[in-house]
Amino acid sequence: MDWNTNLPDVDQWQPQSSKRGTLGDALMMSCQIAQRRLVAAAEAEADFNIQNFDSGPGVEDIVREELSNLVPKRYSISAGVVNDRSGNTAGDCDLLVRDHMWSPVIKPGATNQSRRFHFPIEGIYAAIEIKQTLGYQQLDEAMEKLVKISRLDRPENPYGHITENQHIANFDRAGYLLNPLFTSILAVRLEKGTSFENLVDRFGEINALLDRHDMVTMFCILDHGTAWYSVASGSPYDADFMRDRDQELILQINKCEPNNAFYRMYVMLMMHSTRSVLRLTKTFGD
Repeated sequence: MDWNTNLPDVDQWQPQSSKRGTLGDALMMSCQIAQRRLVAAAEAEADFNIQNFDSGPGVEDIVREELSNLVPKRYSISAGVVNDRSGNTAGDCDLLVRDHMWSPVIKPGATNQSRRFHFPIEGIYAAIEIKQTLGYQQLDEAMEKLVKISRLDRPENPYGHITENQHIANFDRAGYLLNPLFTSILAVRLEKGTSFENLVDRFGEINALLDRHDMVTMFCILDHGTAWYSVASGSPYDADFMRDRDQELILQINKCEPNNAFYRMYVMLMMHSTRSVLRLTKTFGD
């Protein structure tokens, strides 16, 4: 057989077409499965509580683990304490999405499992408060914690700061920034006697009392729905708090896809984190 005998038909070398859905469908399914595990875990914790066993932190642990399994490795999912350069703190936070490649740990915990790691606010992409059961009191407590985090001394990163250690001043745009903080409440179940709609109304009314910088950006109750903000002009549709800081916001509510509440929060979180560039040099006091 000669080297050029019966050459293959390379036009036939095509990827196989999957009829079972896209990668996006697979990610949505992964989030749906994670949501079912979280709801089941919360029910189990509640059963243990009825029998006078501890309940609560286990759900937070599972939320952190589920999110850790889904986010890219450039992001670290942790509980911990957030501090700023002025010595202020927002206290212990349930879930932080942070940069662990550029940003230091201010103070390590006693063990790897400790919640008492201290992190600089400049190295945080997002903060999420987790509630096993959500009523009006728990909503207020969660929003208070997230607003306190937002009010820490966190220098704004101008639009020309294109990577963590590179700033091109010619790219700056007035009113635009690259490091807004994503904040969200994630609840696993509703308190008896409360409704998703009334909690969202209270969420929106409290946010209306806050400056744009301090607002809690998302609200999520598994198996019930989500709420977030869009831009009134529709350009862009979902508010990113980077390029729309002078535009009117509209509270959007989605209760039509209760099984996709976790997926919606995950997508919003990842869109925010991908767009964000942190100004970590401020951590060292330059």
